[in-house]
Amino acid sequence: MKSKLYIRTDGSSTIGLGHLVRCIALAKMLDNSFDIHFACKQIPDSIISEIRDASFVFLPIETDNELLSVLSPEDLIVIDSYELDSDYQKAIKEIGCQLVCIDDLHEKPTFADLILNHTPCVSPHEYDAQPYTQFALGPSYALIRPPFLELARKNRPQAGNGSVLICFGGSDSRNLTKVALNVVSTFSQFKKIYIVTGAAYGHQESLAEIVSQQANVGHDHNISAEEMAQRMSESNLCIVPASGILTEALTSGAKIISGMYVDNQRFVFENYKKANAFFSAENFSEENLFVAVENYLSQEHVSNAPLVDGKSGERISKLFHQLVQEQNFQLRRVTSEDAELTFQWASDEKVRQYSLNKNTIQFNDHAAWLSGKLTDPKCIFYIALFYGKPVGSIRFDLRGEEAVISYLLDPDYHGQGLGAVMLKKGILSVCEASENNIQRISGIVMPDNISSCKTFERFGFEKALEGENYKYTMNIHDENRNI
Repeated sequence: MKSKLYIRTDGSSTIGLGHLVRCIALAKMLDNSFDIHFACKQIPDSIISEIRDASFVFLPIETDNELLSVLSPEDLIVIDSYELDSDYQKAIKEIGCQLVCIDDLHEKPTFADLILNHTPCVSPHEYDAQPYTQFALGPSYALIRPPFLELARKNRPQAGNGSVLICFGGSDSRNLTKVALNVVSTFSQFKKIYIVTGAAYGHQESLAEIVSQQANVGHDHNISAEEMAQRMSESNLCIVPASGILTEALTSGAKIISGMYVDNQRFVFENYKKANAFFSAENFSEENLFVAVENYLSQEHVSNAPLVDGKSGERISKLFHQLVQEQNFQLRRVTSEDAELTFQWASDEKVRQYSLNKNTIQFNDHAAWLSGKLTDPKCIFYIALFYGKPVGSIRFDLRGEEAVISYLLDPDYHGQGLGAVMLKKGILSVCEASENNIQRISGIVMPDNISSCKTFERFGFEKALEGENYKYTMNIHDENRNI
């Protein structure tokens, strides 16, 4: 039976359609594993049809509390909205749901279990998050629709200047499409100009005369993702805003001119600009657009490594699968009866490969060591259970205000994301034990233990060299860590 996933988002001609588009893209990545419901207060009829045509459930709501009233602890919730505050997230967590936030502004405290933001050059430390929060940041987690994922995998080489695509998303309330068209039309180098307007675009008449008078201009309205991907693949240059469509354009291999015209695009614009992803048109004034086009035409178009590789769907699916697994994952305290089990794990060749202590372990020595840990008030030691079966252990050795992590996973369960689940459960347990007065959590990892390195980094631990190894540290009570 599929787990139920609710996606809470909105879109309109006023606030744009970007949230809806990327949430539909996410839903299609997860369709095989989840029973998906869209809960929306504002949404165009055309997008409702798209949701239903994809066999997702559409749930119209008038108030945000309507969604809270239907949730159960087994549900997963995705929020993609600038309007919903931290208290709403907290209410979802109090029900017991797993919460995912698509958040490219990081302006308010979050209680999410997972934060998705495909903007480049973003750090977990820019978020006011919880110690249990994981981060999926950067273009490796691009929320783009299937045709663009496929386009990214083709890695199409680019040459020439002959064609340009202009698209300002689903609404374009400021009619920047026309502004860009007027500028581009002054350059004879462009033999073909594609204009694409979205479902909520309200300025059709303003384009009609220009399109009718210029043979090299074509206008498509409210086209499918497949058609848009095709248009981008035929273009040498794409002029798009710093929104979801920018990420889609990056899959095409075309060069990009981008800019920002509303405040909520600022972080995306500045971070993609930092990553040298486009020629900047700043605020899309005619003057800035003209300069951006001239910059594009005057430079040699050396092919850069693509920011989007088309594999984000697989990465995101694994993270959502991990959230589901948490429902069947528990920790219990280690007892003396676990001596044989923990000895087997500690002696396993695959586990020893990444152990800081390379000495051969004898059972009697291990049993004595375990006995000491069981009576040590400064040691918190757990066995991890998955569907009731022991799959690993996690230990916290308390050193003043610091808890030092050591954990291992039964090799039979490697590659399933359970290491991250165990780490999250352990962090929650230590943080909730207020009598420990823990301010920091740390772990020492060998550099070639790539899986563990990635796990610590996904929780926002800071990395520093300690001898030949890495030390990962999380300050759990600073201004960006709450519990």
